[in-house]
Amino acid sequence: MHKLIALLLVVLAATGWGLRYLWGDDAPEGLLSGKTNIVVLGTDTRKGDTGRSDTLFVVMMDPDNKGAALLSVPRDTRVKIQGHGWDKINAAYAYGGHELTQRTVRDLLGLRIDHYVVIDFQGFKDLVDVIGGIDINVEKRMYYYDPYDNFKIDLQPGLQHMDGRTAIQYVRFRDGEGDIGRIRRQQKFILAMYQKITSGHMIARIPSLAKQILSMIKTDMGMQDMLRMGKALHDMMEAGGLKMAMVPGTPKYIDGISYWLPDIPKTRELMAKMQDAQMSDEFRANTKALEKVYEEPAAVSEVPKEAAQEKAKAPEEEARKQAAEAEKARKAAAAEKAAVPGEARATYLVHLVNCTGKDALADKAKLQLERAGFRVIVQGDGNPIRETVVLGTSTGNAVSASLRRIPFCHVTKSRDVKDAGYDGTIFLGKDFR
Repeated sequence: MHKLIALLLVVLAATGWGLRYLWGDDAPEGLLSGKTNIVVLGTDTRKGDTGRSDTLFVVMMDPDNKGAALLSVPRDTRVKIQGHGWDKINAAYAYGGHELTQRTVRDLLGLRIDHYVVIDFQGFKDLVDVIGGIDINVEKRMYYYDPYDNFKIDLQPGLQHMDGRTAIQYVRFRDGEGDIGRIRRQQKFILAMYQKITSGHMIARIPSLAKQILSMIKTDMGMQDMLRMGKALHDMMEAGGLKMAMVPGTPKYIDGISYWLPDIPKTRELMAKMQDAQMSDEFRANTKALEKVYEEPAAVSEVPKEAAQEKAKAPEEEARKQAAEAEKARKAAAAEKAAVPGEARATYLVHLVNCTGKDALADKAKLQLERAGFRVIVQGDGNPIRETVVLGTSTGNAVSASLRRIPFCHVTKSRDVKDAGYDGTIFLGKDFR
């Protein structure tokens, strides 16, 4: 099951200009520190489960220049986590909470981290509701259902006023672009929220809402910081708004697991630009050393060409590809339907929810499904289950036939979902090997 976006970042990160450096004497030399930097984590913490931080941002604030920037870090970013070796960056929260995540982000970006903000599902929904909702233009049909968490995404395209319940559907939805497309939607939502918060009528309400908002999150910033945010946010918006970026990199398979492999030189150059800081000799040396670490021998193979293009291409290119694929599918469907009267063509598109508790098994299942001819949209993690269950989107013969192509043991359940656009959702259980 996917984790939510931590959209409170601009509200909370706008203040706290006094620097309280997190690591003290433990921090390495040569870190950039041109702005106040806040790590913001969106988690799926449940009772008895620390959860992971699938959504991770760094907010960079400069009250003197009235500039604000946001860097998105993909959940699959490959990093070396202190005491745990190479892993995806979202695992740092499971290993050591926000402290280890802050340290890991610092080591990756070469950036001094001053504060943190953590928000979970309920906190996110409450935040959107308390500010009166957000207007978002939904770019396409979005549907997904997870029966184990009883969570459904069901959004129609077009302009909508979203409350907390609807907003969490939008920011958690994943399509064929995986995290890259989801990050674009999250940033779009953040900008809309940022504009709402900095509007004149909202600024007047901030002082009265500060205590309520603070109760929805975990942070090391105090109430006084919260009370000072309104004017700072307004000034920043007037001076040029919020600049957004994402860690540069490419999708890679390493030992059969998919990662987002960061481009260290480009990432560090981007950090210097976003911090409005000069790269010191120590910073350059640290960057070269980290680049060398990433070049250590490893069984690295490229993501299949189509998947790599899908993740890396610009939005315009993606739109053209989707249009071409849709036309190709339409023609193929017409030809097959003509050949087999009364039976629609199966799409061979499935959603994959990892309910095994092990990230590597989801990557392994995805590879097996792709080799069997499926297109796979990874929908994140769900509560652990014993048996693999496939929830079909139609009781018709065509979808049933496509689900029989799944190359591992599973139990199939089907119900009719109007205009689902995919064959089914696979809840990968602990029986998968």
